[in-house]
Amino acid sequence: MNEKSKKKLDNYHIDKSEFKRNEIEAKNYENKSEEEIYLQVIQINEEIEKEMSYEEYEILFQKLKSIRTLLNDEQNIKLDSLLKKLKKN
Repeated sequence: MNEKSKKKLDNYHIDKSEFKRNEIEAKNYENKSEEEIYLQVIQINEEIEKEMSYEEYEILFQKLKSIRTLLNDEQNIKLDSLLKKLKKN
């Protein structure tokens, strides 16, 4: 993670150790297609919905939305699409 991203992360009160774990986990997805990742995110979402309360689930969505400043325009459009899809399920 570069310094600019670290500073943006500080503004959103995201746990850096949690972010580091996610960064490591992201490496598992580097060679997967967008479709494979999309399907896996939907599957993970279904599992999370079963385990979390509505309030916990909404907090998770807020954290997802908080990464917007770290994304480029194309990634933000994809995030919007994914969040809409997850909310409908």
